[in-house]
Amino acid sequence: MDWTAIGAVGQCVATTIAFVVLVYAVQKDGWKRPTLSLRFEPDHDVKSQDNSRLWAGERASQYSRWLRIRVENTNRWKAAKNCKAYLTGIKNLATGEDLFPSDVRQLRWMHDHSEVPAGRDLLPGVVHWFDVLTSFHDRSRLAVCAFPEWGVDAPGDYLFSVQVSAEDTDPVALSVVVSSDGSWQSLTGRKHHA
Repeated sequence: MDWTAIGAVGQCVATTIAFVVLVYAVQKDGWKRPTLSLRFEPDHDVKSQDNSRLWAGERASQYSRWLRIRVENTNRWKAAKNCKAYLTGIKNLATGEDLFPSDVRQLRWMHDHSEVPAGRDLLPGVVHWFDVLTSFHDRSRLAVCAFPEWGVDAPGDYLFSVQVSAEDTDPVALSVVVSSDGSWQSLTGRKHHA
């Protein structure tokens, strides 16, 4: 019997087992990490509302239209803690001008009228929306739902880019083409396919 061959096989098996145990120890709950998913469906995510305001200190507008993006934690094991949405870019599609150079602003959660937006814990499988843009019947500009406030003064087509992150998750991004002819009810959007 060749004991050298048996010893070599034993060392190979032991090394493989040690490697598997090491990978498991490093990644043991990695598959339980929260996973964020963004969606935009124009028929469901652009809505008209009555008596709305951007934040608590502002007067309510009789009619408004809101463009929102859905975010969901698709992992079924853990909550996505301290989730925040950010506006990372606005581009005028007619001129190619970057209206938001070197700027990033936090977006507000739907129906959150606090002056400064906060992070939110996303339970697994529960859909949340964040506001991107709104138009009010008694104001001429499109209000970007960001902190600090910002707006788009001219009608047209714009590319809005957003990114969402939470603790222990990979950030996800989505872009939406926004269109308006200047009237509050004309605000529409469609998902941008790069």
